[in-house]
Amino acid sequence: MFVTKPPIFITTNDTNKYYKKNKKIINKYDAYSPIYRTQHNYDLRLIIFRHAERIDQSLGQDWYDQVFGGVPSAPLQAYRHPSLPLNLPPRSNTLLYVFDPPITRLGEQKSYYKGQQLTQAGATVDYCYSSPASRSVLTANAILKGMNHTHIPMRLEPYLFEPMNWNSALLLLDKINPFMSTSDWKQTGYNVDQNYRRLNNFLNQHETEVDYYNRSKDFFDSILYHHGRILTKAPHGQAPRRRTTILMVGHASSTEMFSTIALRQSFDTKTLGEQSAKVPYLHTAVLERDAVTHIWSVRPVMHFL
Repeated sequence: MFVTKPPIFITTNDTNKYYKKNKKIINKYDAYSPIYRTQHNYDLRLIIFRHAERIDQSLGQDWYDQVFGGVPSAPLQAYRHPSLPLNLPPRSNTLLYVFDPPITRLGEQKSYYKGQQLTQAGATVDYCYSSPASRSVLTANAILKGMNHTHIPMRLEPYLFEPMNWNSALLLLDKINPFMSTSDWKQTGYNVDQNYRRLNNFLNQHETEVDYYNRSKDFFDSILYHHGRILTKAPHGQAPRRRTTILMVGHASSTEMFSTIALRQSFDTKTLGEQSAKVPYLHTAVLERDAVTHIWSVRPVMHFL
């Protein structure tokens, strides 16, 4: 069992030469295309992201030795490594980052540009939910910053974490919590909702993909309960009285799973694994609920406004 507490962030005054050096790459990756605009009669919208590039996937399995020198209590100077995100929260035991790897600095910048793109497209966010994994929290924070929505607090929800049986390394921790607490994140300047009541502080170490489906369904139902039930159906031919947009940042499985649940499709463990393996970093799924029928549909990302 893992106890999950909410996270926080650290700030530094280092200039971001790494960003400037890679500006050309970033601009090419995130080139903005005009969005086709049309009227959509939705009352509830979910914008679901996979987290940005993982540092262990970028630098390789020995990334911890490269960045922290293999020292469990690495000095603050180690956090200035050009591959690390700016303001990465220091941990008393940096070995926990081996089990909870952050995103790269380039991934953080790309997340920021994704947020800018959402704003350029006219999107807004009313609530934000994130997996407690550092890679998801860092991504969510950068997206909100790019949207100029840092006033929206991040709600850290363990039920947004990917299937536990996809993380065999976490079994080595036994009852040690691999994630940072909300206090840790808060102390370093991250806007984390400390009043948010998580569905559960525990994740079953031995859960299967079916168990993952069930907890994802519980989370989806809680979103409807807290954000959807107050939105009464709009009369035919009329726009909804109120619209709510929720940003969710999770893992490769998140966009696939919540699309399956919202569209009431049959769930297959093999399909989940195969589809999740194809999901790139910062992949986005947009789900909208019709204001009249309350039926969900997938909105093409570049056509969702």
